[in-house]
Amino acid sequence: MNIDFRLANVLLDEGDHSASNPDLYWHRTQVPLRSAEGTCALGATSMGVRYDFATYFNALSTVKWRRYTVVDNVWLHLRAKGDFTLTLVGITENQPFIRVDVGANTDFSLALEDVDELGEPGRTRLLTRSFSSDGFADVDVEFPSIADDLVAFELVCGSEVQIAEAYYYTKVDESLVRPVEIAVATTTFRKEDYILPNVELLRHQVGECDEPIADHFTLHVIDNGRTLDAEGLTGGCVRVHPNPNVGGSGGFARGMIEAMEQTPRATHVVLLDDDVEMSAESFKRTYNLLSLVKDAYRSAFVSGAMLSLEQQNLFHEDIGQVTGDGFYAPAKRAHRLDSLKGVVGVETENLPFAEKRERYAGWWFCCVPVENIERHGLPLPLFVRGDDTEYAARCHAKIMTMNGISVWHMTFGSKFRASVDRYQVLRNSLIGQATTGVYADHDFAKVVRVLFGYDLKTFYYEGCELTIRAVRDFLRGPEYLKRVDGAALMKENSQKNEKLVRIEDMDPSILEDVEVSREELGDIQRRNLAERAFDYLTLNGHRLPDPLLTDEIGVIPFTGYYPNYIRNRTRLLVVSADLHEGVYREMDRSRSEALEREFESVLAELRREHDRVDAEWAASAAERTSVAFWKDYLRRMAAPEA
Repeated sequence: MNIDFRLANVLLDEGDHSASNPDLYWHRTQVPLRSAEGTCALGATSMGVRYDFATYFNALSTVKWRRYTVVDNVWLHLRAKGDFTLTLVGITENQPFIRVDVGANTDFSLALEDVDELGEPGRTRLLTRSFSSDGFADVDVEFPSIADDLVAFELVCGSEVQIAEAYYYTKVDESLVRPVEIAVATTTFRKEDYILPNVELLRHQVGECDEPIADHFTLHVIDNGRTLDAEGLTGGCVRVHPNPNVGGSGGFARGMIEAMEQTPRATHVVLLDDDVEMSAESFKRTYNLLSLVKDAYRSAFVSGAMLSLEQQNLFHEDIGQVTGDGFYAPAKRAHRLDSLKGVVGVETENLPFAEKRERYAGWWFCCVPVENIERHGLPLPLFVRGDDTEYAARCHAKIMTMNGISVWHMTFGSKFRASVDRYQVLRNSLIGQATTGVYADHDFAKVVRVLFGYDLKTFYYEGCELTIRAVRDFLRGPEYLKRVDGAALMKENSQKNEKLVRIEDMDPSILEDVEVSREELGDIQRRNLAERAFDYLTLNGHRLPDPLLTDEIGVIPFTGYYPNYIRNRTRLLVVSADLHEGVYREMDRSRSEALEREFESVLAELRREHDRVDAEWAASAAERTSVAFWKDYLRRMAAPEA
């Protein structure tokens, strides 16, 4: 028997997000207005106003629904009153723009800045219908074709139009709908400003909504800081679990265990960062996707996109990759999502490569089928960073993505901390390479050399020390990781993180004759072969006599490598992206020489012992990812706090 199954809601009012970034939701000449009855009013102030819903949140990615699921037809449902003309459109990648004229004020050509090399998407009118009703009426229209990459709709108002609800749905045989029980595991550590609003959003907009997910949704809040009111927050779909501070990997392991032991037992676990902003729709679309997924994708992960919290119309990543030289990078290019070109680009780029074993889904929003946990175990006790890449590789994960399944998250360039990016990332990369065998041809030792050299050349000697420690602790083998208190280690390593101060609070003598230019700092740093050789051989002046050096201060950003601004300098001012904060560094030859000697010693040990230590890590992985191990580990980590 065929039933109507909802795929995605059309988002008309998403509060601050739609108010500040309306082109992620609709292109329009007037903003939809929320009425006292909870409906949205379109064209409230004049007739002929048109709305285009071919946007990141409100287009339907038919290329993905066809690929991942059993969907072979799509309908649009509106519950509306008023006079309007509705046009269904199909959108394809890299085709000439086709203007669609259905009435007054119908120029859909959008003057938006291009950020990639794709051609303008093609846009085809599929169907146009006019509707008029004095009271609320249901409008259901089938898309004549879903062969395009995306479908969407346009609406031209002949009067004020009130919309009570709008969504895309499919007609599907009821026997093809899978049972899905979603558990969300979010790990938090003293981030009440983020976690409390997110808990209430999910409690009310998902757990108490009138869609099927409401009866199949549980939120597990793993409180590593033990600062939340667990009793007061627990209720309905929400369960709060005080936990020792065992980092993200320990919190997510606890969440996976709770999901498998809850009643009813979860079929999928969404791993969710605590410091994100989000839409409830991401969880609803995930549920709907999993309910209709094909057998070929039954065990696939769902990876939510990271949109930039700093600039909320920017797509940063939905699938990550480990490059051949051992660095981590998004698998797709950056895109502007207020541009139709960007929306289509995100949905069509790199689709065949989502199944490569070097790909991973970041744990800011990653949905893992429980059958994968049963087959491949829980995360390794890595505390933070690298746990998501190691886990995806261990699970041989296929990855599904979908427009509108996303969160806003601070991009990693804005979150640099040496205790994480020099110690945790490097140590855990070496461990993940050993435990999975996936990255056997990836040169993580090269990453270690590159980052150590960069920090040495920019006088960040504490970063060099953390890089050395990362390699040494990897060489200590899995027994060390089993015993170490990750929170205490992070606290100790964080003492080497630089403390940026406001520029105006710095010593005035440092700032004399220093000019900080955003435009100059944005210049691409090109070097010829001779300059590259000079920088390598001299270690940015560490090996030069004093007369060849200058005390003139070089200015560089806090992240990135700018060799032309540091060459032969003995003093550097390192500034934040907004130029409001900075830190002052000076060359220290004796410290540099000692660090070089220590670094060469530890690299030599890595070359000698790598195969032996790799084998130890690989042999221990199954035991250290079991439920029994994690329950014992969590008990031991909690014991000092009891």
